[in-house]
Amino acid sequence: MVRNPVLVLLVAALASGFPLFGTAAFAQGPTGGLNLPDDFPVPAGLGKCKPLVISREVICQWHNVDQHATYVFYLAALPKAGYILLPGAQEARTPTFYMAGMGFKKGTVQGAVTIDRDRDLKVQVLHGPIR
Repeated sequence: MVRNPVLVLLVAALASGFPLFGTAAFAQGPTGGLNLPDDFPVPAGLGKCKPLVISREVICQWHNVDQHATYVFYLAALPKAGYILLPGAQEARTPTFYMAGMGFKKGTVQGAVTIDRDRDLKVQVLHGPIR
C-alpha cells in the first residue's frame, strides 16, 4: 500500500489537536512574558525577538551570535533561572562545522536551545504539559 505523505501529516496533525484552520494557529508578537517565560534568560545585546507562536509553542530566533559564548551563557544561565538541563547538552566544533544544543525543563515549560554553524540561535519553548 502506497501512503500519501501529505495525508499522513494531515491525519497526524488532526489527531494531535493542532488547530489547522483559523488565525489562532499562527501569531507573532512581542516577547517579555507574553511568549517566552518571564524568567527565561536572553544574552545581553540580543534584544527582543518577533516569535513565531504555534499553539503552545514559541520559537524565537536570533542571527549572527557568538556561538561558543552563547552556548556557555545558556549552560550557566538556565540552571541559575531554575531550569533543569536535560541530559545530552553538547557542543560540536570542527574547522568546517559547528552545532550546539541543550534541552531544558522547568515546571510545565520545556524546550531546547540550538546554535548552528550559520551563527543562528533558536529557542523553542513549549508551554504546558505534553498531551
